[in-house]
Amino acid sequence: MWFCCSFIGHFYIFNDSLWMKAIEEKELKQIQLEILCDVAAFCEKHGLRYYLAYGTLLGAVRHKGYIPWDDDIDIHMPRPDYEKFISLYNSQDNCVVTHETERCYHVPFAKVYRKGTIVKEYFYKQSVFGVYVDIFPIDAIKHRWQAFWCGQCVKFMYIKTFVFCERQTLLRKLRIAVSKLILLPFTEHFILERMRRISTRYKYEECKYVCSFGSRTAVREILPREVFDEYTMLPFEGKEYRAPKLYDEYLKHKYGDYMKLPPEEKRVSTHDSQAYWV
Repeated sequence: MWFCCSFIGHFYIFNDSLWMKAIEEKELKQIQLEILCDVAAFCEKHGLRYYLAYGTLLGAVRHKGYIPWDDDIDIHMPRPDYEKFISLYNSQDNCVVTHETERCYHVPFAKVYRKGTIVKEYFYKQSVFGVYVDIFPIDAIKHRWQAFWCGQCVKFMYIKTFVFCERQTLLRKLRIAVSKLILLPFTEHFILERMRRISTRYKYEECKYVCSFGSRTAVREILPREVFDEYTMLPFEGKEYRAPKLYDEYLKHKYGDYMKLPPEEKRVSTHDSQAYWV
């Protein structure tokens, strides 16, 4: 059971006999930037490839930092580097977690999160992580069916971990309930393992095309491997980080006319969660 209250402008949450102070957006982003800096330095030290990804890359190109209405950081790593990173990364302040290292983790990619924090997601089953940076592996692809089935697995995971609340319509609740019933025989871990086997079917260096399979729209994530063959440095919130040298091709493929701002009503965060110090 979660209880919230406030004292002198600071929000706290009571859960399992612990008082937890809410982390506001400015502090949240500062923690994320510290994690990004640490991950980038680790990768440079160990010769691992990484690239700013998704809205983080778009923000670096268009805003030289966060998209003003965004509140997270995403990174891509080719599968060989991703696996090495998972096994080697060690930090005094941060942890890396995947479904392979923690069975109570329900996400199809890794997160590096700050120790001593926790993120409460309102619409999904509580998983194991705090304030985080997402690490998406890039895998080889030979057949579109790989992307299709991985995309389905991601959708299955959203259904399995979905939590009902008053803000959802009756129709949506009914659809999710029926889907949950159909998926009842399959555990979250089983689905994630099937997805991992499909996405790692081929070796990264042996295929012409690659894909970030950890998305519900994985079929739209297929790109020539050459997009990630070289990197350039781009500014993000006062520091420079690696980005695909062909970032223009990447961003056009993902967002179309990416330099054009979306309508004002769409300039909102897509995340529904709250972070806390514990």
